[in-house]
Amino acid sequence: MSNTKVTESIETKICKKCGKILPANKFRIIKGQFNNPYYLGHCKECECKYQREYLEKKNKIEFADNIQMLLQRHYKDIKPERILNISRLNIIPLGTDEIFVKLMDYRNAWLSNYGRVIRYSSGKYNLLQGSYDDYGALQYSLKKNVFFDGKWIYKSVHLYVARAVVEEFIVNPDIANNVYIWHSGFDKQDHYYRNLYPLNQKQYMAVRNHFNKTGDDSEGFILKVMNDIRYKPDDWSKRCMESTMCGVGYHGSENVDCTSESYLKWHDMLVRCYNAKFHERQPQYMGCTVCEEWLNYSNFKVWYDQNKITGMVLELDKDILFKGNKVYSPETCCLVPHAVNTLFLNGRKNRGDLPIGVHFDKNKGKYRAQMSFIGKPIKLGWFDIAEAAFARYKEYKEDFIKDIAEQYKNILPYKVYEAMMNWKIEIDD
Repeated sequence: MSNTKVTESIETKICKKCGKILPANKFRIIKGQFNNPYYLGHCKECECKYQREYLEKKNKIEFADNIQMLLQRHYKDIKPERILNISRLNIIPLGTDEIFVKLMDYRNAWLSNYGRVIRYSSGKYNLLQGSYDDYGALQYSLKKNVFFDGKWIYKSVHLYVARAVVEEFIVNPDIANNVYIWHSGFDKQDHYYRNLYPLNQKQYMAVRNHFNKTGDDSEGFILKVMNDIRYKPDDWSKRCMESTMCGVGYHGSENVDCTSESYLKWHDMLVRCYNAKFHERQPQYMGCTVCEEWLNYSNFKVWYDQNKITGMVLELDKDILFKGNKVYSPETCCLVPHAVNTLFLNGRKNRGDLPIGVHFDKNKGKYRAQMSFIGKPIKLGWFDIAEAAFARYKEYKEDFIKDIAEQYKNILPYKVYEAMMNWKIEIDD
């Protein structure tokens, strides 16, 4: 038998790997097939060296030369209306590019692209002091608008900064799976948006292992990991990245139900923006676009499932939160009942050059003020001049919108209710 048995009293042994004569305690004892103990043929040092080389070889990341870079690093376009002007506040920016952006679903809170939070309370804008949880993640205590027990309420929650910065500033190519966030240099106290990368679990582990071994977590390396099929979810394929919907939209996953409510909403949204025949019938949608994140149906589905109210028929609206908005995005859109959605149709196609809410009656030679609600006309009177008719329309319509907001208050997110209560009708709408 080639192995030296433990029962044999030995003081030294020759390592078959390095050839050194070493004390017996430098060799590991294992048990054989019949439970008989014996020394391994190579010493503990050589054994560790072999295991280390094996693991390094196994975990070494090598990319194919022809890897397709389907995904790139992109950042979100921020609407100016959401940016807080801090020039008059006693707050010094961390960098020349720091901006504080309104968190649409939180009460009076703004998040910066450096991970800081400002809250408006008691007539003052205050820079909050966050706290760290047991895992070293920075968080802030805020009030979030949530649907609970049949109505919208504000609930105290913890806002995790890294996740929030990604949601507000970075285009996430796969929201459903990219729930891990890599901080450049593995510095979890760095929340600058350009140093954060949303990744899935496989991608995150690949980046972390490579960084631990080499110290390299460059954007170029991370992009290769993101585009390498080895680190994709099981339901991913190149085919699901093909722009099959209106030449711009793609499924993002193999598991797509094309008859689902969310898919039909996504389909209609893309048609409104990118279908030329639809524009012939509805020219008011010309120039409308869908944000990059929502060109991926799987991303839209996540948002839709989070915002829909079970049992209610709701419509996707892009105009209420930001008047005149032409971009469908998570930050600009909301789900509202049909009655609310129809309030904001401007009838530009039929009224010609007259102000909104005004029609000219040739038989009477007067201007008529009129609005409609759920397809039913509401006549507001006859006037000699268009401006007077518009003034009546403006007064009535603004009050009407407020009344509807109050009626639907329990099923409207507060951001929608607030926008309706502050809505102003302009003559050139």
